[in-house]
Formats: sequence, C-alpha cells, structure tokens
Amino acid sequence: MTRMLHIVGSMSPSGIGNYIMNVYRNIDRSKVQFDFIVHEHREVSFDEEIKSLGGKLYYVTRKAVSPMKNFVEIRNVVKDGKYKIVFRHTDTSTVALDLLAAKLGGAKVRIAHSHSTSTPNVRMHQTFQPMLNALCTGRFACSQKAGEWLYGDKPFEVIWNAINLDEFRYQEKYRMRMRTKEGLEGKLVIGHVGNLLPVKNHLFMLGIMAALVKKEPESVMLFVGDGEMRPAIERKIAELGLEEHVRLLGVRTDTAKLLQAMDLFLFPSKYEGLPIAMVEAQCSGLPCLVSDVITHDVDVIPLVERLSLESSPEQWADRIPELSRQERKAPDETAFVEKGFDIRQMVKRYEEMA
Repeated sequence: MTRMLHIVGSMSPSGIGNYIMNVYRNIDRSKVQFDFIVHEHREVSFDEEIKSLGGKLYYVTRKAVSPMKNFVEIRNVVKDGKYKIVFRHTDTSTVALDLLAAKLGGAKVRIAHSHSTSTPNVRMHQTFQPMLNALCTGRFACSQKAGEWLYGDKPFEVIWNAINLDEFRYQEKYRMRMRTKEGLEGKLVIGHVGNLLPVKNHLFMLGIMAALVKKEPESVMLFVGDGEMRPAIERKIAELGLEEHVRLLGVRTDTAKLLQAMDLFLFPSKYEGLPIAMVEAQCSGLPCLVSDVITHDVDVIPLVERLSLESSPEQWADRIPELSRQERKAPDETAFVEKGFDIRQMVKRYEEMA
C-alpha cells in the first residue's frame, strides 16, 4: 500500500476539502491511503472521517505564526513518515516553500495542484512562481485557466473536480423532505455554496436578494459555508432589512440534500478555478446563474447562464424567476462521465501513481 501526503490549509467542507474527500472515499484504500498536513483546525472538518478511513492528520504551525517552524515541521513529517509522494493543494505559488520542505524530507514525487485562477497577493505569487515550477515533479490544475495561473507557460495536467454522481442525483422525494425540514415550503429558494470570502461576492448577492424580494416577496437565500466575511454579511443583511429572507447555514455536511431543496444556484464569484459546487448543482438538476468570469469548462449540461459583474443587482434579479421555474429533473449522467466529472474516473489517476 502507498501512503500519499496531502498538504492543505484545512480539511473543512469547502472546495478543496470536498474534492480530496470525494477521491479519498472512493479510492481503493487497500492500494492507496491519504494522509494530511493541516495548517488550520476548524470546528467543522473532515478530521474524524479521515481517521475512520485510516488516514493520519498532522497539524503544523501556520506560516503567519512562524514560517521557519512551519518549514521544519513539514520537512520532519515527510522525513519521519517516509513519504515519497506529496501533494500541495493551493491557489498561489508561495507554497513552493512547502515543496522545498518536502524535498528535503525525502519526497521524490512533489505535485502542486492549482485550485484557483487568482490570489490576493499577486506580487508574491509572481515572485515564487519560478521556484514552484523548479520544485514540482508534477503539475495538476482543476482547469486550463487555473493551470496557466499557477504555472505560467510550463506544462501541466488538468484534473477535473469530479463528484459522486449517485450522491448528487436529483430526486423529487428528497427535495420535498428537505424543503419541509428547513421550512421552505412555498418559497422561491436561491442558494449558494462556498466559503464566506470576498472572492465569492456575498455582498453583491445580498444586493441581488434585495432587488428580488421586491418582485418575489416569498424569496429565501441560503448561504452554505463560513469564513471571514460573516460579520460584514450579517451587517449588510440588517442594513437591507433581509433578516427574514437570508439564512446563514454555516458549514454543512448535507450539501447534496440542500441542493435538492433549492430552486436556483447563484454564483457571482470574482474569480474561480473550477468550482466543484457548480458541478454538484448541475448534477442536482439545478439552474445556475453565474458570473461571466467562470470558466466554461464547468458547463456540463444546458443549465448555466452567465451575467457580467458589471450588470446591476436588479439585472441579475430579473433573470432569477424565469430560470428558477424551469422543470426540475435528474439530468442524463452521460454528459458528466464524458467530461470527466465522474469520481470513478478520477480515482484511477491516483491509483496509477501508487
């Protein structure tokens, strides 16, 4: 059996965390085991599930606290665990230091995996990019744009953010159960899944909701996720008088069921790599209204409509009623398989590396 080490910020139910766990749950664990170096422990995380599946968790000092201590701890984990294959999941080339630590610890295979198309500190990213490319023995990216962002003109392999199609397949009975459980009967339910971060554009979504409520008074917005923007979002909700129309659900482990309950998936992000939540939403037969900066690589079936972020909240709100009232049905999964979004295809790539 081969043990592969994944270095992450946290293993909470978010884009990267969900992607890794989708692979981990479905891989042949008699051949491959995943272990994790985690920089931030959060109250809601996959930690217990990881342990139950046979994985190990190593918590290291965050770089913001002590860069040197972080470097030494990563090197020691790799060395003591005799890890030969190490993955660093990231949106910035500054993680080159983690790959250097892994190299000094003895890792022969060092793979960076790009999960986004930008980062707040672009100058630092540009500074470390040559170092990252020199230290990688393999380059993965969740989309073409994400690869170009992290690696520049260097070659890379696109690894789609695949999902368990059975888990997210739309079923009317589950939709009705979830709407009853969450008190959503008779509501126009708009949903978003993502960390509460500036890039996700939650404040803009609140502007859209304020405009939508004027047209559709029984509208409700579900925000699934948590993060640094929560206080600002709460203030904006109060400012706009949306307390009865917006629900902050926090981090949830039942995202698949919540998607069933929604009528439309709203995703006006400022930038993304390849948002796995959009793949999940389409598998659930959910219409998606998204920003025009989102890569078309994520379009699987004809349920995605794009609008410019330069459009007003009112213009976004105008499209929601019509889109949300399309006939809801389970899509043909053939399209997901053909585009490489079936998790069963994804696990083979990891098993080949063992």
